[in-house]
Amino acid sequence: MNDEEARPFRALGDPVRWVVLRHLAAAPGEVGASELADVVTVGQPTLSYHLAVLREAGLIERRKEGRQHFHRIRPEAVAELAEFLEAGLLKGPTVDEQTTA
Repeated sequence: MNDEEARPFRALGDPVRWVVLRHLAAAPGEVGASELADVVTVGQPTLSYHLAVLREAGLIERRKEGRQHFHRIRPEAVAELAEFLEAGLLKGPTVDEQTTA
């Protein structure tokens, strides 16, 4: 696994980002940043940081409308993660992966 492939998994390594991602996944469409702020127990600057990490990992998208920011999950990115996990877990580690773990 290279750094680019690992980025979404690293992004998911924080409980706040899990909460944000699960909220976005359950939403029927876009979710405003103010609604997300009501869901998590961190301040706005910290929430912005976590949203940026999720965007940089390719897991969510943002749309700006005036001063408001709206976020949505990227279902194709989540599907790619699921496929990657399924293929990797079924295949098992390679010899090189076993020796470096």
